[in-house]
Amino acid sequence: MRVKYFPVFLILFFAFNSNGQKMITLQMCYDSAISKYPLSQQFALLSESNGLKVKNIGKNYLPKLMLNGQAHYQSDVTKIPVSDIPVPIDFPVLSNDWYKISLDVSQSLYDGGTTSHMKDVENINFQIDKKNVEVQLYSLKERITAIYFNILIMKEGEKTLELLKENLSSKLSEVESGVANGVILPSNADIIKAEIIGLEQKISETQIATQALYKSINELTGFNVSDETKMVIPDPKVNIGKFQNNRLEYSLMTLQQNKLTALKETAATKRMPHLSAFGQAGYGRPGYDMLNADFDDFYMIGLRLNWNIWDWKHTNNEKKILSIQNDILATNKETFDKNLRVELQSKIAEVRKYEEIIKRDNEIIQLRKKIVKAYSSQLDNGVITSTEYLTQANEEAKAALNLKKHKIQLIKAKLDYIAALGNL
Repeated sequence: MRVKYFPVFLILFFAFNSNGQKMITLQMCYDSAISKYPLSQQFALLSESNGLKVKNIGKNYLPKLMLNGQAHYQSDVTKIPVSDIPVPIDFPVLSNDWYKISLDVSQSLYDGGTTSHMKDVENINFQIDKKNVEVQLYSLKERITAIYFNILIMKEGEKTLELLKENLSSKLSEVESGVANGVILPSNADIIKAEIIGLEQKISETQIATQALYKSINELTGFNVSDETKMVIPDPKVNIGKFQNNRLEYSLMTLQQNKLTALKETAATKRMPHLSAFGQAGYGRPGYDMLNADFDDFYMIGLRLNWNIWDWKHTNNEKKILSIQNDILATNKETFDKNLRVELQSKIAEVRKYEEIIKRDNEIIQLRKKIVKAYSSQLDNGVITSTEYLTQANEEAKAALNLKKHKIQLIKAKLDYIAALGNL
């Protein structure tokens, strides 16, 4: 995993250290957060585990060696019933205590494809486990997106408040000059001063909230994001008219269907003939010659055929069960796809909403500027009070803030649409 993300870290290093300039992008946050997230380590662990499992399955083709030993005493042994018949042959009498040690060898020659299909199932299991991790990491991306854009909105809000404060401070100087000349009442200056203090309070609240967001994104990415960091605003391109479901959850269900298909193929091998070679070599008393009462060595080699020609439709029922499970997954995929299409309609509506709002914001700002300019002139001439002027100045500032906020929210809405499709 480290090798995979090494180029990314080089980019991040230069972005943060070249000429002291600090800059991050949303993609940089994604890459760093994923590389540092503990869950990412599971990719290497799952790969190692899969390799060992497949290796173990492959050993079904290797010979199996079994060392067996046995010692026992039995109440009776086989005898030749010729004791009452006069014959010139002296038949041996077997001992009641028997001893045997043997080495048994078996080698699969043909298993009907069971081992091969077991490997296929295990490899699909590996893909499913990886996909599950990817699904969780995708949710991490969505979390990063939310934090990133909250910071952008907070910073734009702070800039707007600072600009309003600067404008009011400039206006306060003009009002205080009018008060000194007896043209404007002193209370008008006090009203502006109170408003400036209120703005400072809002700026402080915004900064505290932004610092908390910095800590969150720094914890996830390992960066040192601060007020000095330039956070690049993304410019996502979306094709609203094109639908293609690339969600990881959808791919996961497809993999689960592939697994069911592989399990059906594995089940079918249970009805196939299995052929193996075997051998046994040992030493004991008695050996294969039951009439030999002495310790003796022995061996045997041969072929063994196992063929389950009738299993009471157990295999067929197992395949039917897997087919039903596959049908269930197919309906789940169809349901997921349908729900996604419904969700996308709300995402599209959100994009279009902000596009329309931004058009209106620009019109509102132009009107507010004209109003504030007129009220400023009236305040300078003592025609209106500071309260009336501040009301209009705040409305202009609010309009400017809304425009900036809505532009960021439009970008966020586009990214939410992209995320919903699984293309984040």
